[in-house]
Amino acid sequence: MISLEAIIREFGREALRLQLRESQQIDNRALQAIHNKAALDRSEAIRSWLQSYQVFQGIEGPRRIAIATAVLNWADTCDPQRSLATVDDLTTAHEEMMAVCELANGDKRDFTSLASKALWLCYPDAVPIFDSFAQRALWVISKLESDITTLAGTASEYRKFIHVWKTLYDRYARAINEIESGTYPYRVRIFDKVLWLVGEPLYGRRLEIP
Repeated sequence: MISLEAIIREFGREALRLQLRESQQIDNRALQAIHNKAALDRSEAIRSWLQSYQVFQGIEGPRRIAIATAVLNWADTCDPQRSLATVDDLTTAHEEMMAVCELANGDKRDFTSLASKALWLCYPDAVPIFDSFAQRALWVISKLESDITTLAGTASEYRKFIHVWKTLYDRYARAINEIESGTYPYRVRIFDKVLWLVGEPLYGRRLEIP
């Protein structure tokens, strides 16, 4: 049977390497823009970061910068010490960010992925990023770990996602914490990337790499 603990130990180093590359290439500038109000071109930095994650499909240029600006405005007024320790906490914050993005866009659409990424910028120690590859991995793993409860069909996609994500993150915290991460501080992103590696199409071939 597939062991998530074994997968974490097998792919932890690769997950960290990929996350460090993303951090150096794109994440750091966006994090600085969110948390340093004196940073230059803050809205453009957020727009560029969100665009790099391909969450702006179907959204025109002016609305992209409007959404980025709205994310910044929310970040500037939110409590930096806000607790996002539970599924309810995370779901509520995500719903707030979804509403902010919808208002800035001027039209209702599915902002599940975009809002999770924007929320991670605000609380990078606590927020899981919604991603289709990670979602696929969680769906499979949740079938194997039979004690994970199923949420009602009316629950939001993000609540369903983090319900399983957080259960597994807490359950396998020891293996996650044993990944030697150096100075990289965001272990939630390392676990996100482990799930991404499991869910991406080349996973089977990656298992054959020495």
